[in-house]
Amino acid sequence: MVTDEEIEQEFGEFSIKIDDVAILDKLKDICTDCQLTPEDLVSEWVAFAQTSKLENNDIKVELLEEFERKQSFERNKKLQTQFSKHEGSSRMVTKDDLDDYINEEDAEDMLDMYCQTPRNKKSLKRALTTPEAPNNKRHTTLSRTPGPNTAFSPSSFSPAMATPSVKYGSRHNAGDVVCSFGSATSNWKGTGAALRITHADEEIALTEKFRYMFQKQADKANVLNDMIDEMAEKLQKEHGIEEFADMTSSSQVDVNVVGRVCCDSVGKLNASSLMLEGSLDLCQGQQVKVDLSNVQQFALFPGQIIAARGLNSTGQKLVINQIYKGTQLPFYSSLDKNGKTLHKTSDPFTMMVAAGPFTTTDSLMYEPLTDLINVAQKDKPDVLVLLGPFVDAKHDKIENGDLEETYEELFKRQVGGILKALEKQQTTVVFVPSQRDVHHDFVYPQPPFLIDGYQDNKNVHFVSDPCTLLINNVAIGLTSTDILLNLGSEETASPPGASDRLGRLVKHILYQHSYYPLHPPSEEVNMDYEKYSAYSFFSCTPDILILPSDLRYFTKDVLGGLCVNPGRLTKGQVGGTYARLHVKPDSTHTDISMSHVLQNSSAQVVRI
Repeated sequence: MVTDEEIEQEFGEFSIKIDDVAILDKLKDICTDCQLTPEDLVSEWVAFAQTSKLENNDIKVELLEEFERKQSFERNKKLQTQFSKHEGSSRMVTKDDLDDYINEEDAEDMLDMYCQTPRNKKSLKRALTTPEAPNNKRHTTLSRTPGPNTAFSPSSFSPAMATPSVKYGSRHNAGDVVCSFGSATSNWKGTGAALRITHADEEIALTEKFRYMFQKQADKANVLNDMIDEMAEKLQKEHGIEEFADMTSSSQVDVNVVGRVCCDSVGKLNASSLMLEGSLDLCQGQQVKVDLSNVQQFALFPGQIIAARGLNSTGQKLVINQIYKGTQLPFYSSLDKNGKTLHKTSDPFTMMVAAGPFTTTDSLMYEPLTDLINVAQKDKPDVLVLLGPFVDAKHDKIENGDLEETYEELFKRQVGGILKALEKQQTTVVFVPSQRDVHHDFVYPQPPFLIDGYQDNKNVHFVSDPCTLLINNVAIGLTSTDILLNLGSEETASPPGASDRLGRLVKHILYQHSYYPLHPPSEEVNMDYEKYSAYSFFSCTPDILILPSDLRYFTKDVLGGLCVNPGRLTKGQVGGTYARLHVKPDSTHTDISMSHVLQNSSAQVVRI
């Protein structure tokens, strides 16, 4: 994981100072997309600056766009070359090639083994069979034969025997506030008030497991087509559009069209590769090339459903002159249920939000999680929201199988420890699964955890990813999937380097009314489209939207609601951040374009 400090340090060695947050975010995105380390990034930038005859200190977002395209091109070219070499070298290996695969030392050891007789067996080399440490007889079982390799010794499988992270333990910035929203003098202690936590809409709440891997292509196509039709109705009503035309038919006048943004090839979307796909009713699902040369400002990504006005004089290319603004759903507090305005409570409450991983990559001792629970015991928040991964599939020890217990046992042990530590206070704990939880269903949307023994505990809630909860009439949207990173990797915008890129990504989510509007999805997201259409859309605009991401943490007002990226509790071998919120609804609020919690609430992102 690349951090801001690493990038600033590497550029600092070349006397290059970076003060702009947008440039830092862009450099981190380049490292992620092109798989570069901070050292490689600086080296490539210096080479690029010299080739382009630029000053090293002259770092602008426009130049970084060109730099990123060059790095992506060179990386793809390198991968193609490696693939070609691999294809060209794949041939049948014969006995004549054995000498090339066996070196002299291995050959001598092999001959010695064949030349030995059972009587002289003790004279064989024992370099590979001598235990490096005495065997612990307590762990010697029939299923585990004592061996020489300590990597397979039982002690190495036990999380309790793991070595604490030195880098995490040596940190000196614990408790620092890195960003905030609202009043800085808010009281972060829990109020102790009884909270009512339910789903914002029980009809679209995913509460149990389901069968997946059974979707048909026809069903998937129907879901994607229905999304265009439903969004077309909302956009038509919002902008007073009389009707939408067939974008693939030639016309000599400007017409209004609606469709899904897509790319004409496998690669990152840009202004030259952009296409628009229409619905079955309007244009039989066909696609048309799009020309954006007349549009001064735009921000588009694959899967985005937009309404536009343009001209297609030949039937081959749609020249867009205007892109209509997206439409936003109303806030929950302004909805009219059964003809009665919802009661707006003014009871405040506090929240703590943390997203996994909850342990460093060099240990399975869950030290950051322990420190977080200690803070929760001290502050006693009314709600503690924990978003996965809890048993991270990308952790080194889990990838290598260095565990003595099963993944489920490891997870249950952590859950039991959390609830036992908080059992004497009125903190309600909400668990949200992640696509990276190795012990859980790897599908999106993701059903909640099901753990026996906690179903009747009123202070524990296991919810799905994504979900929209209702806490005292405050709608809170939750997802552990890193949609911000996925969108940021695929989005194309003009002019490049526009301010508040993170806020723009959040607007995409709110305007598309979906927790994951990207299509096709990231390779790490296994989408079940039938369940996606049922459980992954907003029923209303959340008052508070929680979007954990590897991108830079933030707390900000986006379209009248409070959006928070708490960051990750750990980043590699070092500590990360978590968020705390003081939510105070306003019972006298009347502005329907703004959440009733925005004016009086506060939020902070704090280092663990």
